[in-house]
Amino acid sequence: MLDLLLNRSDGLDLWRLAIAALSLAIAVAYLGVINQPAGPRRTAVKTAPIAILALLPLTYLAVPGFPVAALLVLSLALVLSALGDYFLALQDQSRFFVPGLASFLVAHVAYIAAFLPHATSASGFAPVAIVATALAAGILLGILRPSLGRLRLPVYAYFAVIMTMVAAAFFVKGAPWYLGVGAVIFAVSDSLIAVRKFAKPFPGINEAVWVTYIAAQLMLTAGLLVTMLANL
Repeated sequence: MLDLLLNRSDGLDLWRLAIAALSLAIAVAYLGVINQPAGPRRTAVKTAPIAILALLPLTYLAVPGFPVAALLVLSLALVLSALGDYFLALQDQSRFFVPGLASFLVAHVAYIAAFLPHATSASGFAPVAIVATALAAGILLGILRPSLGRLRLPVYAYFAVIMTMVAAAFFVKGAPWYLGVGAVIFAVSDSLIAVRKFAKPFPGINEAVWVTYIAAQLMLTAGLLVTMLANL
């Protein structure tokens, strides 16, 4: 993977490493403040990792033969995710939860748009993974349904979009294994957010949401970049 992502002979490899390292370092640092009350510092630290990671696809814009539109869409997905992080970090979640949900919904649509140009038929364990993830999501929605209230339709729509994103990731031709796994982990992270919001959160759920989310974003970003580079 690193051999494809780096060694592009364009003088930007150190910048790519710096972007990835800084994003990961701040993500780890956020674990130290994750359970603190909402405030400007916690909001900034939560928003920064994926906002910084959004710069990574842009460093490949000058690589000959690279699909510029695909890079911009991937960067957009990350920017929208960072916006969702911002909204979900704010204190008044009665006001900002829905904007956060909407930001991530559009981010998943952007991921779908990035995956579709590389789509082919799913094979191997991919259909099993898609069906298993969809069944798990359906069971969770059934459990949470009595608690969703007026957010029932937005939550249903959100889960429909992320299940589509998971399926699209598994249909990407020649993708590394971690692209599909990253999509599933993203669904797990979002499911944990739903449990935290609409059910009884368990000890460590905040950490579980964050670790799965960061892992998913890194896997999706690296997986899609590797796929595009392999097809040059």
